[in-house]
Amino acid sequence: MEQRKRPGCSDGLGYYTSWDKSKENGCIYCGKPATTREHVPSKAFLIEPYPDNLATIPACFECNNGFSNDEEYVACFLDVLKESIYRGYSRSLATTQRLEKNANLKMLLDEQIKVTNGTVQYTFDEKRLCRILIKLAKGHAGFELDYISFDDSDIQIDYDFVFNMSEADIDRFEEIPQTNLFPEVGSRSCMTPYIVQNISTGESAAFMFWNEVQDNQYRYQVSYNSSGGICVKIVIFELLYCRVDFD
Repeated sequence: MEQRKRPGCSDGLGYYTSWDKSKENGCIYCGKPATTREHVPSKAFLIEPYPDNLATIPACFECNNGFSNDEEYVACFLDVLKESIYRGYSRSLATTQRLEKNANLKMLLDEQIKVTNGTVQYTFDEKRLCRILIKLAKGHAGFELDYISFDDSDIQIDYDFVFNMSEADIDRFEEIPQTNLFPEVGSRSCMTPYIVQNISTGESAAFMFWNEVQDNQYRYQVSYNSSGGICVKIVIFELLYCRVDFD
């Protein structure tokens, strides 16, 4: 099995990906000195009580706060859309409270999600959605693999709503990938893959499993794609399925 070498900066393992208030850290998103810690994923996509072990990574103040409005928009849009489509599902208390405090956001979602004679019609701001999905993927890739060289990456993003996907589409998305690349020693993922070795040949492979952040709310998987780049899969509210590749 080949050891994947960490691309990018030489500031050392964890400088951009492990928050420690007593040490110098770099922002995972822009590279500037980090002054805060960023939850990965943002609490906007979770409900209380939050997980005790919610991951954090270093971020500067501007980046930590610069995504908040778009995260609120994406989280509320997905929750309201799911409520509109599925009988028996009710939006979270957090979504209700956000819309009560943000009249402009409520008005926007009323325009974007309409139910007429039982038929749901929806539109959304794709630019804002993709901005947040890429941001989430960078956070997960950084936390799991200590991967920080995003600026030079070709980024491909694919996403769909579960109600548009076939069973075969879902099965392909849900699969546990096998890789012959082993994460850098010291990164979180070097301790989490399930390693299988053929005793006869000595060949080994790693299997990258799903991380369940909060049941029915948020889960993700970080692995390597066929070209050796980083693949991050995210499922939000069991409604939006997303894959982001950094090559």
